Amino acid sequence: MQRLTLLIIFFLSGMAALMHQVVWVRQATLIFGVSVYAYSAVLAAFMGGAALGSYWLGKRADQAKSPLFLYALLQLGIALLGALAPFALTALRPLYATLAQWFAVDSAWITVTRAYFAILVLTPPAFLIGATLPFMARAFTRQAGRVGSAIGSLYAADTLGAALGCGLAGLFLLRWLGVQQTAYVAAGVNILAALGALWVARNYQGALMQPQAAKPTPPPKTSKAAAKQKSTPPPTLVTPSITAKFVLVAYALSGFTALGYEVVWARILAIFTLNAIFSFSIMLTTFLTGLTVGGWIGAWWTRRRRVTVMHFANLEIAVGLTALLTLFIFAFVPNRVTLETTFGAGSVTNIILFEFLLGFLTLFLPTTLLGMLFPIVASLYTAEAIGAVGAQIGRIYAFNTAGAILGSLIVGFVAIPVIGLQATAATLSALNLIIGVVASWLPLVHGMQSRLVLQGCMALGIALILLLPPGYYLGFRADPTKEMKYYGEGPETTVAVFDVPDQKFKVSFVNGRIEVPTDPISMRAFRLLGHLPALVKPDAQRALMLSFGNGIATGSLDTHNIPRVDAVDLSAEQFKAAEIYWQENYNVLRSPRLHKFVEDGRNFLLQTPDDYDIITTDATHPVNASSWALFTREFYDSVAVHLTPNGVFMQWLPFHSLRETDYKQIIRTVQHIFPNTTLWYTGGSHTLLLATPYPLTKERLLATLGTGAPGDTVVTDDLGSPTVIASYLVMDEDALRAYAGPGSLVTDNDAFFLPHDEDTEKIMQMLQALQQAQGAK
Repeated sequence: MQRLTLLIIFFLSGMAALMHQVVWVRQATLIFGVSVYAYSAVLAAFMGGAALGSYWLGKRADQAKSPLFLYALLQLGIALLGALAPFALTALRPLYATLAQWFAVDSAWITVTRAYFAILVLTPPAFLIGATLPFMARAFTRQAGRVGSAIGSLYAADTLGAALGCGLAGLFLLRWLGVQQTAYVAAGVNILAALGALWVARNYQGALMQPQAAKPTPPPKTSKAAAKQKSTPPPTLVTPSITAKFVLVAYALSGFTALGYEVVWARILAIFTLNAIFSFSIMLTTFLTGLTVGGWIGAWWTRRRRVTVMHFANLEIAVGLTALLTLFIFAFVPNRVTLETTFGAGSVTNIILFEFLLGFLTLFLPTTLLGMLFPIVASLYTAEAIGAVGAQIGRIYAFNTAGAILGSLIVGFVAIPVIGLQATAATLSALNLIIGVVASWLPLVHGMQSRLVLQGCMALGIALILLLPPGYYLGFRADPTKEMKYYGEGPETTVAVFDVPDQKFKVSFVNGRIEVPTDPISMRAFRLLGHLPALVKPDAQRALMLSFGNGIATGSLDTHNIPRVDAVDLSAEQFKAAEIYWQENYNVLRSPRLHKFVEDGRNFLLQTPDDYDIITTDATHPVNASSWALFTREFYDSVAVHLTPNGVFMQWLPFHSLRETDYKQIIRTVQHIFPNTTLWYTGGSHTLLLATPYPLTKERLLATLGTGAPGDTVVTDDLGSPTVIASYLVMDEDALRAYAGPGSLVTDNDAFFLPHDEDTEKIMQMLQALQQAQGAK
């Protein structure tokens, strides 16, 4: 009974740890930026702290008279530091912003500064989280010969809790409660785990600390041929200490591949999913679920038979082969597994279920095999002895986590940009295959037959690599066509551009989603986004475009000869793709006035000391995982700080796949910071918000625009006459305030936009009716 209680306690510990991680990553990336560089700095700080805690405090677990008491203290410490971490990160924002302005926006020192602050805040609680495993392992593991099984059970319970915590936090708690409140819930779970550990320590500690007699381990199953040769055992040339060292290093390399896979698979799955604010949580939950199942299978396996290095080799080979198989599944998915064919209507529930389905189809098998490795490695490294199990398990966890940190960083920042997603995944698979083959040569007692089988698997892996389908990940189809003029994979995004000359149509696919189509309705929105701020602020000296995209809005803005235009985009690939749009964006990349920056919009505003007469943002949809942060009160506050006293702010605000309540809440938030905000409608689902330093009516707008400057063909040809431009204004500030109504604002703490198509037609009909009524006057 007490052992089941310990598993439940460790389950709660894993749940709280992932809830904290979700909160910390969200809060820290809001402070340091939502770019992959900021996310990686936060993740590295978290995992590095966990590795250190596991290694250093694991050494002390074996000397502890009451490991459960110390485990409870660790949980209380995690609760306190975890709940304080969001406050600490927020408090560091002004200092980070000040230091960031010392460096150029694209300086590597910015990333160093991010990492420093992330380490400063997140390492202490992560250090304590990492130490929980060796202390619980010391309390739970009582029987020699059952170490792998016991550790596997703990690992599975912890990972199951982590999967549940990730899903709860990412899908529900952040949306229902908010960031800080989710941190409090996680702290409450830590406290519950601590109380459970104290109760067990008080009632069962004496029994738990008494080692049980080792039960005989059944001999490994052998073939008849091997049984005949039993009388002449082969020589054993590898000592256990060498085996242990090899397994430790090999498991560190396995950690490298595991987190490398996570980075690659997350990037590819983002292309096939909505990539909404909850999509990454779904992928991670699926990943952790596979590890959980693998942990239980590994624990069951180690109870049944003596584990050998050949089992480790078999698993590594299997991981490599199934990871290659996953690449074939990714190629199979686009044309055959879609939301419509599997679940029908695109409701939020169906979208979530579909993304879980994609995750399980692609990730479940390899992650299950990865999960089986931990109990196998624990059995091999400890040699099934319990004397130093705390230190040994702490060392295994630390080495694996250190490898995982390197895997996430090298794969994300080096491998994917240099060789692409598919080649990176294939390289990771090859590394698993190599680990398996090397391991198969270590225990010579197994003879040539076993090694030949594994080498045959290696040959199969090479054949699969050679037969891989084309490595283009477009989301909507398996293969590119001749119309694809650009394809690029970077740390942040996968971008493809298609040009259909006979239809005079171009379109980009950014992480699988349609962006920058050149249909007439979309082009009107892009042109208005660029022209209108300059038209109402004709004396502008400096302009800022956040979310450059393919440069159509920026090119329109640049035609007004503003002395300096700064363009910011999260993806360097977008600037490269903009070359294909040179006609639509007026070749803006060649403009001497343009200055490009690869950074996310919020972090750019934190870093730059400059003020602007015009700030325009063309961020992607609010539902998108990388854009929702550009629709909060804190973002609009930062925009206001960088606007000159008479500056103008404009933002594209689509309403497709957005609830009307969320649409109104965003409008209400903008008007709270910029009272003189008007709403513009250019057709389709495109609306734009324009904030001016004075109330803007249609009459005042026409007085400002006049009849149009003679010879100014850009404005008259690509956007229309002043009367046409004025017709896009559908709500002045009073009408807009009445439409949005009273209510809450969007904040960093509770921003969570769910995809929702039911209100799109309703909003569109309302805007079209307003436009028609105003045209009839």
